[in-house]
Amino acid sequence: MKFHIETWGCQMNDHDSEKLSGLLVQEGHEPVASVAEADLVLLNTCSIREKAVHKVYSELGRLREEKEQRPLLIGVVGCLAQQEKESLFRRAPQVDFVLGTMAVKQLPKLVEEALAGRKRLIDTQEYPDNHLFPPEVTQRLPMAKALVTIIEGCDHACTYCVVPSTRGPERHRPFADVLAEIRGLVGRDFREVELLGQNVNSYAGGCTFAELLNRISEIDGLEWIRFTTSHPMNFTRELAHVLVTNPKVAPFLHLPIQSGSDRILRRMGRQYTAEEYLERLEYLGEGRKGIRLSTDFIVGFPQETDEDFEDTLRILDKAAFDASFSFVYSPRPGTPALRYQDDIPASMKSERLSRLQARQTELTLQSHRRMIGSIVQARIESHGPTESGHWLARTGQWQNVHLAVGAGILPPFGERVAVKITDAGPHFLRAELVL
Repeated sequence: MKFHIETWGCQMNDHDSEKLSGLLVQEGHEPVASVAEADLVLLNTCSIREKAVHKVYSELGRLREEKEQRPLLIGVVGCLAQQEKESLFRRAPQVDFVLGTMAVKQLPKLVEEALAGRKRLIDTQEYPDNHLFPPEVTQRLPMAKALVTIIEGCDHACTYCVVPSTRGPERHRPFADVLAEIRGLVGRDFREVELLGQNVNSYAGGCTFAELLNRISEIDGLEWIRFTTSHPMNFTRELAHVLVTNPKVAPFLHLPIQSGSDRILRRMGRQYTAEEYLERLEYLGEGRKGIRLSTDFIVGFPQETDEDFEDTLRILDKAAFDASFSFVYSPRPGTPALRYQDDIPASMKSERLSRLQARQTELTLQSHRRMIGSIVQARIESHGPTESGHWLARTGQWQNVHLAVGAGILPPFGERVAVKITDAGPHFLRAELVL
């Protein structure tokens, strides 16, 4: 068959789609670029926020119309599949099968049974070895970096979060398996990897996460190591030291805080205060100046007062985040926060979010403008120039670069080059290639 995968959500979902694609290719099926070409469509879903769920059901409505016109198999996989289970069939009867996050390797079996005419197939069981996916099967997307899962699931209990129920408890890959996969990726000319986990820095697959970073950095030919996402409670002095001193660990840290109010942090179950979060940033010492710091914020959590929100604005300035990802609180099924009354008007949530994002835009622009005139390393992420004539690249600090290249010069995709920053906006840097 010809198959097409649509993906929503985080890097983990992107990597899961690479695994799903590899399983289907191994069975002789062929990936195609659009639904119109496909006999099988997989929706690899996210359920972390209500908006993501709405997008999936909207797409399912469109696929229902497509299925009325021609034979088409539809599978829903990922976090929404794990969360909704059989109820997906009631809301979207056009779905042929549902596959949970901890049953990825069962995809070929479900497809085979669907082709044999069986209806409403489902597998959302927890297979204990599902996180031990054979890396040689993975069908890599044409990206300049490779995604590598080192841990799945989360043992924290944030009251707003569906991850413990959709991804399960933490399962750690043995460090030897991780090292073997990355050596194989370097052998395929990848020079950058991003280590993935819902709580990546709680890794305990035979060594600490800091030790794993050091072991990976010893692989010849590897240039940059990234990781996401970290929890402040697992951010150690040892990890901070590696981040600051190991030149192969990219100088970028995403460390979600979620709120600047201690009262709201307690209600979220985050296990730290705002001051304790700042103390962890101090682990970086003087090295903090060379590291780009980003975070997450949830605005409008139940019973968030004006003063609570002002605390969030204060922490934004105090930590001087270079970037942040901020969202309005979204009640999620099965989470403890549902017992709280979602009592903040939507208009107030939206106004607070706009204020937070406007201030972050100012901080990001200041951060970017301080780089003007500097020469930094960046990796080429486009195979050619865009319509506006620039090439796309990304710095070690995870900034988008619009790169001017001289006539007749073709920077090789995936290579790291020196660039001089010539201008800056809040969303990208302008630079010229240093020859």
